[in-house]
Amino acid sequence: MLLDRFRIRGKLTALVIVPVLAVFGLTLPVVFERVGVAQRAGDVEATIQVAGRIGSLLQHLQHERMLAFGLLLGQVERSELVQEIAEVDDMVVDLRTDLGDLLPDEVSAAIDGVKQLAEVRAAALTGQADVAQILGAYGPTNTALIASLRLPFDVDTRTKAGQQVLALDRILRMGEGLSLGGALTVLLAADPDPQLASLFVANNAALLAESQQVLPLLTPGQLELVTLEQTAVAARTSPEFLERSALDPVGAVAGLNVRDLFPAMSSMITLGQFVEKRLIAEVTAEVRAERQAALTTAYSVLALVLLILIGVVALAVTIGRSVTLPLTRLTRSADRVARITESELTKIADDETDVAQPVRLDALDVRARDEIGDLARAFERVQDTAARLVERQAASRRNVAQMFGHVGRRTQNLVGRQLALIDRLEREETSPDRLESLYRLDHISSRLRRNAGSLVVLSGATGEDPHLAPVPLGDVVRLALGEIEDYTRVDVQFPPGWQPRPRSSPTSCWCWRS
Repeated sequence: MLLDRFRIRGKLTALVIVPVLAVFGLTLPVVFERVGVAQRAGDVEATIQVAGRIGSLLQHLQHERMLAFGLLLGQVERSELVQEIAEVDDMVVDLRTDLGDLLPDEVSAAIDGVKQLAEVRAAALTGQADVAQILGAYGPTNTALIASLRLPFDVDTRTKAGQQVLALDRILRMGEGLSLGGALTVLLAADPDPQLASLFVANNAALLAESQQVLPLLTPGQLELVTLEQTAVAARTSPEFLERSALDPVGAVAGLNVRDLFPAMSSMITLGQFVEKRLIAEVTAEVRAERQAALTTAYSVLALVLLILIGVVALAVTIGRSVTLPLTRLTRSADRVARITESELTKIADDETDVAQPVRLDALDVRARDEIGDLARAFERVQDTAARLVERQAASRRNVAQMFGHVGRRTQNLVGRQLALIDRLEREETSPDRLESLYRLDHISSRLRRNAGSLVVLSGATGEDPHLAPVPLGDVVRLALGEIEDYTRVDVQFPPGWQPRPRSSPTSCWCWRS
């Protein structure tokens, strides 16, 4: 198998890497999803920031439209309209300067639509503009600015922050409707035109639809501001104005004075700004909280996964060390036992001396109580048994060698005494037959002494060499003949005039078998 090629640490790594990859596979989608939520929340926050600035621009455009009607009705001075126009232009420049790349292309194009009001502005300042021209210019411009924000399309309306963004879109549209309604109220009070009355009814119907959609999305605090706005409308007109204007707008404004009604309707624009700003502040706070929560969740999950990874790696390393270290010690001890045993066996097979060193093996320091600890303790017993066996074999070998040495030396002593006795008998014997028998007995004793010397050599002792000086070659030959059984069949001849010479000199002799 493939796993058989790996060591224990490699197998543990293969065992750990599968759940680690599984944890990463299950965690990364969660992290990416939370990061995506945070990014969308950041985009919504940027959109809300742009919407807040566009809302302020809308309020000034609505006020500019009201001033244009006021100038047309003779309720304001020309300088007031000029000042408002300049303020709107400054706001457009500040928008492009401050936001820059944050402005989407749709919003930037809608802001460019403000430039198209130049002709209407000039006509209003010169007193040549009519009501329809002013309504036809400012209404589409304001509606285009609101639509360019695309607030209902770029948020998740299932979340609280998304619902607040949707409510902001409805509030902006309601603000435009209330501003237009206030302007139409002033115009109807000045001139009860049926076309203006129809436009007023249609605007009120749109406001009612917008209010029905926005009320479920507002918080209690925001509802209070909306209620305060409706109360302010009733206070500036009459308690029955809202109900009567839906049925008979001309009759509802018939008893109202334009001079008193114009400032009241102009102030409605400022009053609607409070609802819008509070909604923007709360939406911004909600989006930032959502973004922070998403990032916190992503970082927490990622940190938890990293901690689990570090813990698993540390645990794998610890377990690997706890397994590999005892096994390494067992392997080294087994190698030492094998080497010492081979060395002892080599000594037994070769030339062991009389004095052998005792076998000493290191103890295994394994305190584990698992299967590896049991194996280590069992192997330590095997190691001790092998050491004692080697020592006993060495002791037995020494005992046998000593026995051979004692037997050989005792035999040599006895044979030496026997040869001395035979020599004395040979010197005293005169009978040729008996002398021949004594020679044969002397020869057998010499061979017996040779065998005793062989035992001494087998015991490992060096033995004693009585010949320390050079020996003549003839004597060496005769001594060698004395060690064979058929010594009588060999005749040794030396050249005439042969004399013993130093050992280093060449010497010649002839030997043959008869």
